[in-house]
Amino acid sequence: MAYQPGNLRLVVQDLDNFVRPKRWVYDAVADGDAAIRTTNYFSDGAAKGMKVGDLVDAVGNGPAYKQYQVSATSGNAATVSNITAIA
Repeated sequence: MAYQPGNLRLVVQDLDNFVRPKRWVYDAVADGDAAIRTTNYFSDGAAKGMKVGDLVDAVGNGPAYKQYQVSATSGNAATVSNITAIA
C-alpha cells in the first residue's frame, strides 16, 4: 500500500514560537515500518507543515502503533526515522 495523504493529520500545534515539535497522527497504516521510513514517504508532509523534529504517531489496523520523528524535508515531502533519544 502507498501513503494515503488523507490519513495524515495535525493533532498538536506548538503555540510557543516553534519551541516544541508538532504532533501528527497517520491513521490506518497498512504499510510496514520500512516503507514508512523511506525517503519522502510523506510526499506532501512539508507542504502540510511538517518540520524536522516533529513527531508522527502511526496507528495501524488493529493494535499496531509506532512513533517516528521527522528527520528531513525536501520540497513538499517529509522523511521520518526512528525517534532520536535526548542525550
